[in-house]
Parts: sequence; structure tokens; C-alpha cells
Amino acid sequence: MKIIGFVNSKGGVGKSTIASNIAVEVAIEGLKPLLIDSDVQGSSTAFRATRELDDIKAISITTPTIHKDLQGFNGFDMAIIDAGGRDTAVFRSAIMACDLLIIPTNPSQYDIWACGDCIQVLKEARSYKDIPAYFVLNQLIPNTIVSKEATEALNEFSGDVRLLTSTLTSRVAFKNSVAYGKGVSEYEPEGKASVEIKNLYKEMKELLNENKET
Repeated sequence: MKIIGFVNSKGGVGKSTIASNIAVEVAIEGLKPLLIDSDVQGSSTAFRATRELDDIKAISITTPTIHKDLQGFNGFDMAIIDAGGRDTAVFRSAIMACDLLIIPTNPSQYDIWACGDCIQVLKEARSYKDIPAYFVLNQLIPNTIVSKEATEALNEFSGDVRLLTSTLTSRVAFKNSVAYGKGVSEYEPEGKASVEIKNLYKEMKELLNENKET
């Protein structure tokens, strides 16, 4: 079972939305996803409770034992961790569990500053385990100066965390689909949000395969 974490010590960057959508993509592929909600707000487990299909298993782990507990789960192809904001022992446990770490961030200066805190925790975790980590820009408004500046700013962290090619745009479908317990590719199969999330999932799978081979 591969373990992917969507983490950031700052809230409001779209971790739960992205994690839930990726879990849906895993299920659509005919695989078995396990969605781990480590945030006491319970956004990912609320998504699962709203979802009518029984193709996603979701559980809440809000203790600093995620990296140990996941070793006991069998029968799943991919675990997707939604790690809540704030630098806590639970947050650090989530990072330690990952085969691939994705740090969603919004294109604002405050969000980019906060990435430095997350990278510091990642560096400490890397003294125990090699953890590939990447940024994904979320809630972008394309072709704006803000988007260009955010890309340039995040590339300055490339020695520790590289920026994914895939990006997610600020689209209504991401917000509306959650209310129905659906991913954007189910809510609007031909929509632009669906294309974006599928591109992200494809890039993540390629990275998992690359790291498996090295």
C-alpha cells in the first residue's frame, strides 16, 4: 500500500478537498483507497459520510500514531492522509508515514511564508526517513502576476521541495461537488476541474513509480 499525504501546517490551503478528490480518483481506477483524516475538524470523514458510494473507506486518526497504525491496514492500494494544519505531534506522525508528501499552498505571500515552517518539520523527519515532497499550487487564478510570483517564490524552495507541474485553479466545481460527496470528475466529468485533478493524480502516480525504481 502506497501512502500519500496532503499536509501543510497552515489551514485553508485545500488539503481536505484535494485528498478527497484523489481518493475518488483511486476508486474510479478500480483500486481501494483508504482516506485518513488526522484533523479534528473531520472534513474528509464528513465527505465520506456524505458520499453514497461505498468505494472509499475513511477513518479518523487524531493521535500521533499514524505512521505506526497504517502498518496494520491490509487490503488497500493507497492510503491518502489529510493532515490538519498546525505543527503538532499528529502532524509530524502524518509526515513520517508518507511515501510521497504533497504540500498544497495558495498563491499568497502569507501561504508561501508558511511553507517554510512545513519544510522545517519535513527536514527533521528526513533525518529518520527519505520522504519525497512536492508543492502543488491550489486556487490559482491563471495568467495573473500573483500566479507567476507564487511559482517563482516556491521554486526558491526547490532544494528541499520541488513544485509539481500540475496546478489546481479556483473553480466552483471543487466547492459544489463536496456537498454531494463527489469528486469533481464525477460532478462535472467534462469540466476543467476534472482535467486538473486527473492531471494531478497522474503526476503523483508517476512520482511514486519513479521513487519505487530508485
